[in-house]
Amino acid sequence: MTLAERLGAVDPADRVAAIAALAAQGRADAAELEALADCLGHARKAVQRPAAEAFAALGARGVPVAEVLDRSLGSPVPRRRWGAAFALSLMGEPPAQVLPVVLETLGADDGDMRWAAATIVVRMRDRALVLEGIGELLRVGNAAQRKMALYCLRDLDARSPESEQAVVEALTDEDWSVRLAAVSTLARLAIDRAAASEHLLGALRADDERVRRAAAAALGLLGEHSERVVAALRDATVAGDPALARAATAALRQLVA
Repeated sequence: MTLAERLGAVDPADRVAAIAALAAQGRADAAELEALADCLGHARKAVQRPAAEAFAALGARGVPVAEVLDRSLGSPVPRRRWGAAFALSLMGEPPAQVLPVVLETLGADDGDMRWAAATIVVRMRDRALVLEGIGELLRVGNAAQRKMALYCLRDLDARSPESEQAVVEALTDEDWSVRLAAVSTLARLAIDRAAASEHLLGALRADDERVRRAAAAALGLLGEHSERVVAALRDATVAGDPALARAATAALRQLVA
C-alpha cells in the first residue's frame, strides 16, 4: 500500500500514522499532498490537526504546498476549508485569503474551532480588511458569528466610535450570548466611558441573570466611579442572587481600590 493510500485509510489511527510518516520523510509528491489535503476535512480533529501540522512542516522544508492548500480553501467541504486555513496559519502570518474561511468558522458549532478561528483573525495584519469583515458579521452573521465578532473586536483592542456604536447596538441583540459578549467588550473598548457606564447600568437591570452578572463585572473593569454606578452595584450585592452579589462586590472593590 502506498503512503497516499494509507492517508486515505478508513481507520483514523492508520491515517494519523501515515500523516506522521509523511511529515517525517520531509517530502511529498502530488498524490500524497492531495491525500493529505483530504485529511484536512476529516470529521475527527485527531486527524485534521496533525494533517495541518504536517502541511506546515512540509512547507518549512520547501515542499510546494501552497497550491493544494489554496484549492482546499475553496472546497465545498467546510471542514476542509477550515483545515486549509488553519494549516496556512501555522506557516507564519495568516494570509489574507484565509479571512473568509475563518470568519465563516466563527459561526461553527464547535467551540474549539470558533476560538481557533478568532485567534487567527486577531493575528492578521490587514486590520482594515479584518474590521470590515467583522462589521459585516455583526450585521448579518448568525448568533455565534456575532458573538465571536464582538470578542474579536475586544481582543483586537479596536477602539473607535464605529466599533463602540456596534457594541452598544449588540447590547440589545436577540441572543443572550451576543448580549453577554457585548457587555464584556464594551468595558474594554469604551471611549465615552460615562455613556458606557449608563449602558452597562441598563444591562445590570436585564431580565437575564447571566447578563446582569456580566454587567456588574464590566462596571468594575470600566472603572467609572460615579454615584449612580456605586449605588447600583451596592443594590446588586443585596439583590438575592449570590453570583451577582459576588460580581458586584468584586466590582466595588475595583472601584474603590
